[in-house]
Amino acid sequence: MDQQEVLKTDYLKKKRQLEENEEDILFQRDQGIRDVEEVADMTHYYLKDYVLDQGFIIQAVHKLDRLKEEVYEAAQHDRKKIEREIEELDETYYHAVRTLYDQELEKKESDF
Repeated sequence: MDQQEVLKTDYLKKKRQLEENEEDILFQRDQGIRDVEEVADMTHYYLKDYVLDQGFIIQAVHKLDRLKEEVYEAAQHDRKKIEREIEELDETYYHAVRTLYDQELEKKESDF
């Protein structure tokens, strides 16, 4: 396997790992949102008959909505971080390929 193939294999492996990390973040985000929504539904369902002050339930549901927003924001932050890492990986890979190409070109020119 030549150097360019090694570079490409390593690059694709690292990029796939980052993409899998992004998929995991999306899965965790969706699972977290489902869990918060389930808690909100159960809170409303079970407390509506026992709590006379509906303002308490509404306040709890609003807090859960804010928690959902925090989950979305955290996931978005993590995804942007991964996007930056992918961009850096792309830049590093293409720079290495260009450098390798230039070295091979110089070698061919010096052989003449």
